[in-house]
Amino acid sequence: MRLGERSALSDVMSIYVPSFFIFLGMSLISPILPLYARSFDVSYALASLAISMYAIGRFLADIPTGIAADRFGRKPIMVLGTILLTAASFLNALATSFWEFLLYRLIQGFGSSMWMTGRTALLADILRPEERGRVMGYFQAFMLIGSSAGPTIGGIVAAIWGLGAPFYLYALTGLVSLIITIVWIRETEYSRDGQGEEPSLSLQVFSRLLSNRSYTMACLATFTVFFMRTGIRGTMIPLYGDGVLGLDTASIGAVISYATFTNLLLTIPFGYATDYFGRKPTILFSLVVTGASSILFPVTSDYLQLSLAAVLLGIGTTGAGQAPLALATDASISEPKGLSMGLYRLFGDVGFIVGPIALGLIADYYGLRMPFYFTALLVFINAFLILLLAEETYSKRRLNRSK
Repeated sequence: MRLGERSALSDVMSIYVPSFFIFLGMSLISPILPLYARSFDVSYALASLAISMYAIGRFLADIPTGIAADRFGRKPIMVLGTILLTAASFLNALATSFWEFLLYRLIQGFGSSMWMTGRTALLADILRPEERGRVMGYFQAFMLIGSSAGPTIGGIVAAIWGLGAPFYLYALTGLVSLIITIVWIRETEYSRDGQGEEPSLSLQVFSRLLSNRSYTMACLATFTVFFMRTGIRGTMIPLYGDGVLGLDTASIGAVISYATFTNLLLTIPFGYATDYFGRKPTILFSLVVTGASSILFPVTSDYLQLSLAAVLLGIGTTGAGQAPLALATDASISEPKGLSMGLYRLFGDVGFIVGPIALGLIADYYGLRMPFYFTALLVFINAFLILLLAEETYSKRRLNRSK
């Protein structure tokens, strides 16, 4: 896809709509995933593996997928990833043991990594620096429309038809996304790894990426954000709502939807802010407000208070999707895009893996409130490091002042 060939319709159908259906499916199971795992009569720590095993699959696939995207193109990787997501979602509902369920979650992780790494590499191919925050804002908006609706729908479906039903619906959304991906997505002219003499998989490339402070700080930010999303929003809020506040699945799903719906309302303005004010201030704001929300969750005592804390979480995490990705893309623009985006996603998936396991263990030993305080400390430390070490890569306001 050449830059000149892009249109509003092609952007909507190839960038935004498949993302809506993928994230609708992912979020359908978010309010019931820990509870479904607990239905196999396992501990909180083992139940958290329902999320972490998915992240382990993504972790294992990120670098190989990035290299494959540079060699074979973005579209084949995305198509195969969507097929794996769809098949594993259907099999999740049929699992007869906890370990079989975890195997299908691992396969889902492989598929998710293939789809997301191919997608982010494609965005890196086609987006100019001055539009990265804005387009990623629209991209995230479509993801969040799905993410906002999914938990409520999933919670209601589970309440009516049982905890396995949302997985069937997840498989259906994956099938829709697969069809759209095949029909609408076109390969970019930059997607073959023939840009230079140096192979994408080399110690020199890894060394350059990891010695780039802006890139590594973006990776650190995405680690913390994924730790928060899977550890707090994906695991501890459902467990806290069920185990401490006694909420039903529909109420828990609604609480999670409040956070994602707040993201949806603010993500496009934050996308513009990422381009105008810069990547660094947007990331810092997101982390500070997110840390504050984490402190508030364990002092809530009813549905209304938990919902208000979720809204604050939504405000804080609004810029946490597109701003670190824009920073990482800016900082690694001269490197093989598939590999650099795969490595960036690897950091996020480490947080994806570690978050639920670490917070599940903390909950087992210290109760369901302590994980929120631990996460707040981690987020504030991350914000401090980024304040000290990260360098701004693009700010329209700064460019205007220099003219």
